[in-house]
Amino acid sequence: MRSKEGFFHKYCKYYTHDDVVWPVIKKYEIRRDIMNGMLDFVYKLFDKTSKMIAIRLELRMSAWTNDNAPVSDLFKKLKQKIKSHYGKCYMGYVWVREQHLSNKQHYHIAVLMDGQKVRHSNTIYKFVDELWKYGHVPKGYIKFHRVHRELLHKVSAMIYHLSYLAKAETKGMRGPAVKDYQISRIIKL
Repeated sequence: MRSKEGFFHKYCKYYTHDDVVWPVIKKYEIRRDIMNGMLDFVYKLFDKTSKMIAIRLELRMSAWTNDNAPVSDLFKKLKQKIKSHYGKCYMGYVWVREQHLSNKQHYHIAVLMDGQKVRHSNTIYKFVDELWKYGHVPKGYIKFHRVHRELLHKVSAMIYHLSYLAKAETKGMRGPAVKDYQISRIIKL
């Protein structure tokens, strides 16, 4: 089994935000606007709850769109489903739009929730898979973390996986008025 130190040395570089050093994906340039926004969100959610669940998924599109209406529609419906299933809880999300060699964009999303209420990714994955009508949600791309704010090594692993959303490569193939990403505010359902 590979040690954590070996993993971080080989696959990570380090990113400083608010005087805290976090491991991020080494392979790509990191967009500071996205990474800082995600870290700020994580800090704020940990102010509300001691445990957090982060579920990272990919959304494939069956056709290109000139806007982000599909992902906006998904989160509008997902918030309703989560509230109906879990009741009162804190949540938020991040999405990024990417396009590289394909003729259509795809999205990477992270759903961040109160780990006191949500214990695993299965239900959230099922909700997203059911609601995503614009293509498909590949199951092999799920990254899942349930962490306590005081377990720094687990929070670091979660930040590392979230940093993939902040990669600069494959963003920008869109109209000038269309966003590359969105980070929600903390939503109390």
